[in-house]
Amino acid sequence: MANTTFTGPVRSEGGFEVITKNSTTGAVTAVSTIGNTITVTGNVTADSGTAPVAGGASAFLATSTANLGIYVGSGAPTVSAAQGSLYLRTDGSSTSTRAYINTDGATTWTAITTAA
Repeated sequence: MANTTFTGPVRSEGGFEVITKNSTTGAVTAVSTIGNTITVTGNVTADSGTAPVAGGASAFLATSTANLGIYVGSGAPTVSAAQGSLYLRTDGSSTSTRAYINTDGATTWTAITTAA
């Protein structure tokens, strides 16, 4: 099948799969599936063209709890997030400035002490 370009939304009741086909055996393997969940074999890359934001921005949001997820950024976290969210600091230089956890469901972040 040739490449197809769509200009509007693409819809499917059964989800979507990205596959690879072995050129020798013809065996087909699903490498990613999009349905109620997204399943990927290999690495997942998101926003790889976006520089870290001072104070943080969401990198991965999980569950139906608003703003619960993993945040990344430079400098101390100032982003508002759900309690239990994690913040990974790109410019952290000590065991107490590399990672944080949100403790109030707003903008209070507590440093997580990491190993050297």
